[in-house]
Amino acid sequence: MEFVINEWYLDWHRPDESPENQAKARKFLEWLTTGEHRIVLLRGSPFHRKLNVYSSSIGYPMTQFLKVFFGKIFDNPEKCRILETPPELPFEILKKLSVGNFASDCDLFQSAETTDEKIIVTTDTKLMKHFEGNGRFELWSVEMFMAKFEIQ
Repeated sequence: MEFVINEWYLDWHRPDESPENQAKARKFLEWLTTGEHRIVLLRGSPFHRKLNVYSSSIGYPMTQFLKVFFGKIFDNPEKCRILETPPELPFEILKKLSVGNFASDCDLFQSAETTDEKIIVTTDTKLMKHFEGNGRFELWSVEMFMAKFEIQ
């Protein structure tokens, strides 16, 4: 299965994040490393840019986990499919993205558009509510995703 995640994963490794979220991020990494699933991301997306910023920070406490993420996930085409060019989205999705403050999330939908499942895993409850019942994309909370796949 392919799916899309946004920056929650990176942010949950920050030293000022709650220990609970840090543990969830590490469990997610372990699950992704050992499972047969793959994330999809668009090169130059906010996730990709933030990953580059975090990974280049010398002495940053999350460097250890980013090295694992880079080596076992990001640099592994079996675990991470990187899109060089964004696909076109259906008009109704573009229209929905233009209402409110959701244009910055376009990359998530572009990445998910290239998957069969069209699942976006996010902590953004406003985004989930805005796209509820859209008929094309499934927006799952991190908690829902982790419960569904028994990531503990």
